[in-house]
Amino acid sequence: MSKDALYQSLKQRINDGEWPAGQRMPSIRKLALEATFTYHVIVSAYMRLVSEGILSASPGRGYFVASRIGKNANSPETECMAGDSLFRLLQGGPQYTKLGCGWLPPAWRDTQMLAKAIRRTARLEQSSLAEYGDISGYLPMRKQLCVHIKRMTRVDLQPNQILTTLGATQGLDLVTRLLIKPGDHVFVDEPGNGNLIRLIQLAGGTVIGIRRTQDGPDINEMESHLAQHSVKAFFCNSTFHNPTGGNISPHNAFKVLRLAVQHDFFVVEDDVYGDFSPAVRQTFAELDNIERVIYIGSFSKCLSASLRVGYIACSQELIESLTRLKMLTCVAVPAFCERFVNTILTDDTYARHMKDVQQRLIKQQVLTQQLLLERGWQFDITPQGGMFIWAYHTELPCLQPLMDKLEKEKVLLMPGSAFSVTRNYQNYARINCAHFSEQLGHYFSI
Repeated sequence: MSKDALYQSLKQRINDGEWPAGQRMPSIRKLALEATFTYHVIVSAYMRLVSEGILSASPGRGYFVASRIGKNANSPETECMAGDSLFRLLQGGPQYTKLGCGWLPPAWRDTQMLAKAIRRTARLEQSSLAEYGDISGYLPMRKQLCVHIKRMTRVDLQPNQILTTLGATQGLDLVTRLLIKPGDHVFVDEPGNGNLIRLIQLAGGTVIGIRRTQDGPDINEMESHLAQHSVKAFFCNSTFHNPTGGNISPHNAFKVLRLAVQHDFFVVEDDVYGDFSPAVRQTFAELDNIERVIYIGSFSKCLSASLRVGYIACSQELIESLTRLKMLTCVAVPAFCERFVNTILTDDTYARHMKDVQQRLIKQQVLTQQLLLERGWQFDITPQGGMFIWAYHTELPCLQPLMDKLEKEKVLLMPGSAFSVTRNYQNYARINCAHFSEQLGHYFSI
């Protein structure tokens, strides 16, 4: 019997209850005498079971069955995470169509382009494979980011106003840690980023959802809350909002910034989907010139979910405090990843890639909206590009039965409740048009 076969046999016997939780396993010597196993094969099998949390090793005493075994030992999902819709999307295998996800399909990624750029970066930047990255971020890349951001948003930045991060998620985390203290009131888009809502709550903040309209956040709601509470910050998407797919208008952005000045709160602009816009986009940062606005972006959505390169752009005063927090939590973004992004920004590979993605998304939006409208689905906001559609059907007061049915067909959606602060969105779902197809359309016929 091979060491793999022994490992599988021991694991099965433990899960069947032959050795209950807490019981000492047969010694290596005893197991070797009972069967024709070498010392090395037994040790290897035991250590593999230890690494999976099925056994625990006690020096001088032997190996014991861990207290939590059985069903959980065979499953990568714990009970508390198995019910989380985002967790299921992230962990779902390639057999699933991830219709509710927030990223592009694998087939849309130009892997040949990525591989070519990776080889070129490795050839020119071999030392970055073994070194820590710059804590602030690779300077040539930050310079290229300044050029890229100005071209797409008209925001004029200097490299010392940019701090790189492990994707936009870390950017939001660092800003939340810096700004939010227990008891602070914080505005967010509603519907909005569920992870962000939990990050703010983790910091002790009181989250207030501001309804998202066709033009952007509902100004009347903001004014109503500001008449009652002091607010520390407003976290929002500006371009292709998650999950409605809408954009902010210039007059809406101006009104939000006017309130920010009057009531002394920060606007944290999460523009992670901004590069999906084929034209220069409206941002809070352009109107404010990075004084009261903290601007966050990322390349993970556009290039690869494995490429965790994001950035924060803000005033020099805030950059120093954010850099200290970054050094405490992750030190630096992997140096090679930053040099790779610099490579594709410098030679226009990224610009060419995004032009293709932008046009494909526009076509997919038209197709998906048409197929859904034909089947009676409706949208409060009609996106003109980007990935998302926030859809509901008047004959379905709750979408959970439909989502359960779709999951049996290996199609995963994100329920409206995942984007809620206080409002009831059980009849809504986020649909990613990049994953939609005519073949999937029949599942949405009511």
